[in-house]
Amino acid sequence: MTGVAEHLFDHVRTVLAAPLTERIAFIRAPRWIGTDAALAVHRRLQELLERPTMLRTEGLMLVGPYANGKTMIAERFVLQHIGSLSERRAWIVQTREGTGLAHFYASVIAGLGAPASGLRSVSRLAEQVGRLAQGVAASRF
Repeated sequence: MTGVAEHLFDHVRTVLAAPLTERIAFIRAPRWIGTDAALAVHRRLQELLERPTMLRTEGLMLVGPYANGKTMIAERFVLQHIGSLSERRAWIVQTREGTGLAHFYASVIAGLGAPASGLRSVSRLAEQVGRLAQGVAASRF
């Protein structure tokens, strides 16, 4: 396959000769592209996880264009660091750009595993998120 696969990494080139099922499994397997930015986010997440419990909590919001790796970064961190802990200390909440505060708050509520309230008022949703956050914080003390 000289010339055809020169642009591929050596470990990927070897997959080309594998049976179809193995090639498909390789394509579908999760990948981690450890860019400097992704590694920096992982370091920051680790710092937040190791931070002593305080009244004023900190969080991290990953913001960026669609399909640029935000979810992959968060999921990898959860798989590496959170899954081994006996108490849950991190949540992944996904929302879409441009959907407004009501959708954002509803996404946070769903991400924390709370039942949907059916509220449409942004202020009422914000109150619910605040109560849920207080409950999460209280469970850490």
